[in-house]
Amino acid sequence: MRVFFALWPDDNIRQALVEAQSAVHGLAGGRRMRTETLHLTLVFIGDVACERLPDLLRTAGNVRTAAFEFSLDLLECWRRNRIAHLGASVTPGPLSGLVTRIESGLMALQIPFDQRPYVPHVTLVRNSDCAKGNPAWPPVTWPVRDFVLVRSSLRPEGARYEQLGRWPLL
Repeated sequence: MRVFFALWPDDNIRQALVEAQSAVHGLAGGRRMRTETLHLTLVFIGDVACERLPDLLRTAGNVRTAAFEFSLDLLECWRRNRIAHLGASVTPGPLSGLVTRIESGLMALQIPFDQRPYVPHVTLVRNSDCAKGNPAWPPVTWPVRDFVLVRSSLRPEGARYEQLGRWPLL
């Protein structure tokens, strides 16, 4: 199964993300991400044997960190892959700490994961015309109270996501 750890927006944050998505789509076009799939990836694992699911659930359950909030304050487009996204100009320590704790648990279990430098962002639109620029957008403050493990199934109509577990922060 293909899995990742993520922050999943509540209805208020999701609405703010949809509004940013509409603004960038109106300017630069492309394919909007489905509203119900908007999220912020913490750690992408990719394919893992189903037998390892209990290990992943246990690892997530062992993560202890305080709740926090951060600001998504950059509406921009990556030209190399034409992805319009809402990102953070500064990665707050608590967010980095959450990612590090999850990664440490995965390393202890010898479960491989994507180890590229962490860049927090929410993908809003794919195949966007980045040359058209980015609209100015007010920051979205995201209060983080929990995180999730998600299974991704790739289908012709796009990815389908299923939450496999949710863990509260302290």
